Amino acid sequence: MGIFNWFNKKPSNNSENITENVSDTEKRDLFYGPHSQYIPSHFGAESAGVTVTHDSALTFTGAFAAISIKAENLASLPKAVFRNTPEGNKAENKHPVYNLIHYQPNPNMTDFVFWELIESHIAGWGNAYALIETGAAGRAKALWPIMPNNVQVIKNGKEIYYKVLTGDFSGTYMAEEFLHFKIFTKDGYMGMDPISYHAQALGLALAGQKFATEYFESKGALRGVFEMEGSLGETAYQKLQQNLNSAPNHSTKILEYGLKYKPISISPDAAQVIQSRIFSIQDASRIWKVPVSLLAEHSHSTFSNTEQQDIQFVKYGLRPECKRIETELETKLFSGSEREVMNVKFDLKGLLRGDLKTQAAFYHSGIQDGWLNRNEVRGMENRNPVDGLDEYLVPQNMTLASLLEKLVNNGNADS
Repeated sequence: MGIFNWFNKKPSNNSENITENVSDTEKRDLFYGPHSQYIPSHFGAESAGVTVTHDSALTFTGAFAAISIKAENLASLPKAVFRNTPEGNKAENKHPVYNLIHYQPNPNMTDFVFWELIESHIAGWGNAYALIETGAAGRAKALWPIMPNNVQVIKNGKEIYYKVLTGDFSGTYMAEEFLHFKIFTKDGYMGMDPISYHAQALGLALAGQKFATEYFESKGALRGVFEMEGSLGETAYQKLQQNLNSAPNHSTKILEYGLKYKPISISPDAAQVIQSRIFSIQDASRIWKVPVSLLAEHSHSTFSNTEQQDIQFVKYGLRPECKRIETELETKLFSGSEREVMNVKFDLKGLLRGDLKTQAAFYHSGIQDGWLNRNEVRGMENRNPVDGLDEYLVPQNMTLASLLEKLVNNGNADS
């Protein structure tokens, strides 16, 4: 089937897709148009006199810190695969999907490197992609990350395709062959690129850095003009120029001939450089949902609210990201029958732990109230179980109201 015949084929009235008679090989050789008008800008946007691209944005310390903190924390989370059984969730540590997400997604990357890269793409581009390589049995055997600017998402009727533009994996793939993690989306198909959408805010941050750099490169000297009545002769002009150029930086210069110096550039204080840079850090905090205390901006931090900000980071910054990843993995990596009983979980409990005193009080309460046994606590602390610590303890001074009434009645009868 030729390319022009394929494109001119009309869908039938029963909504059959126009690609149903095209082989997978033919699909990979064809070019599809983008499915919507929204395409993230990969070439940068001009703002505040600087060009904002995905690379230049990372030269702003606030953006680099926010993206790297999210990526590193998500990559460090324990990953698990569970099977739903009548007795509860059962860990499936031998399942192929567990090996992919917890140990080594592909021969070239550890799980930390892979998930750090995926989250950096999600946070930086709004979209992250990974090609699913399958084995002979049809199960996923490797996950290969693809750069977001090398992928085009195509919607053709009810079907979604992914076109890899260049590289070893170039070609067009069906949706079930691709993992696509996306952030907030306007159409359900493409995540919104935070750097492109917030180019103005990031441009202000980069412009502030540029202003400070130029100021210190000029040794703090402000641009200005000399004013006088009348004009200088050639000899006097050359003498003045020689004296000014030979004077050391930060020295006091003597002006002759009735000259007066008038600055024409704004000072850092007047430009509120420090305040604008702090505000840019706060912008990065809002864009990537990372507390300002984690971005090393502590002007309003206290010991009490810093801990609460850490909890907010897990709840509002990481938890939605984990849920996006978990659902995509469950949809694409398990077979149809497995999807009903298999779950993927990124464990956030470790990030929600308090200090040692708070953690000890939590364990003590669980053991004393009878909803944790001592071996379960040892497991939470990565310690081996000990014989005789599997029993649940019950406080002697606590019982059910009905049993207490029965005990009182028996006591009265004995007396």
